[in-house]
Amino acid sequence: MRIQLKASNKLRKNFVVFLLLGAAVLIGLILGAEAQIAFTSGTPEKQDIYVMDPDGKNVKQLTQDEFYDAEPVWSPDGKQIAFVSDRDGFFFEIYVMSADGKQPINLTQHPVDHGGPAWSPDGKRIAFSSFRHGNPEVYVINADGTNLTRLTDHPGADIYPAWSPDGKQIAFESTRVFGSDLFVMNADGTNIRRVTTSRFWDTDPAWSPNGTQIAFASWRDKIWDIYIINVDGKAEENLTNSKSEDTHPTWSPDGKRIAYSSKRDGLYGIYVMNADGNAGVAIAVDLHWARTPDWSPKPLAVSPKRKSSTLWGALKIKR
Repeated sequence: MRIQLKASNKLRKNFVVFLLLGAAVLIGLILGAEAQIAFTSGTPEKQDIYVMDPDGKNVKQLTQDEFYDAEPVWSPDGKQIAFVSDRDGFFFEIYVMSADGKQPINLTQHPVDHGGPAWSPDGKRIAFSSFRHGNPEVYVINADGTNLTRLTDHPGADIYPAWSPDGKQIAFESTRVFGSDLFVMNADGTNIRRVTTSRFWDTDPAWSPNGTQIAFASWRDKIWDIYIINVDGKAEENLTNSKSEDTHPTWSPDGKRIAYSSKRDGLYGIYVMNADGNAGVAIAVDLHWARTPDWSPKPLAVSPKRKSSTLWGALKIKR
């Protein structure tokens, strides 16, 4: 009996140790997992899509063809990337590919230009702009390419939609007033209201993860800078003040940092700064025309650092 009890106790201890070690490994893997940044690089005539770690390391090229592939945007689960490409002809259309760059699918399949894809937070729909009715308007389509719906109808250009984190609203740029400003509407296209009131150009809206602010690029003082503004149009602030063409902001999953494109070192590169505009650093400056970053959602699944992960969360580009 004593021998059996000792063996049983030993098994229990070993099992507890196994559980503790397993939990430690699990926690380590979760902490080691990290979000990535998708971006484009190339020349004004030809772009390809890349991904890298937020520190600029482990750069990986996803598309390698003779076409113009741009505007990468992560799906909420991190398994796919929507992008714009002219690979099926003269016009730019919306595509979706797996996160490793494989299996690209043309979602729009219509011979006009499309741009600015943006995933809904539930991953079921993609908003984008299209010229299919003669004027750039905002549309939504199911992630499988079905059920196209037009959201805006205005003589001005409505472009670059961005979903709010709760999926209830969509911000977009519009020229329906002098220059262009940012507007917000309900996800069904109703209740359009103006957010910015600059006499110049405001573009590239990106919601903060908590849904209270919108980062954007603005051409004021004859230069592009990154700004933030409350969703109600208050507390506007210039974050960069760099006089060096700063565009395409995208928030980190925790809302503490913002990545963006900048020309401050002569060629376009990717930079990261704190959400208050401080501590800006270059993370990709040795690639040609590195632009339009999109920060992937926060990884939640168990996977070693810099390995594939299931990602969750809620960014953009411009030629």
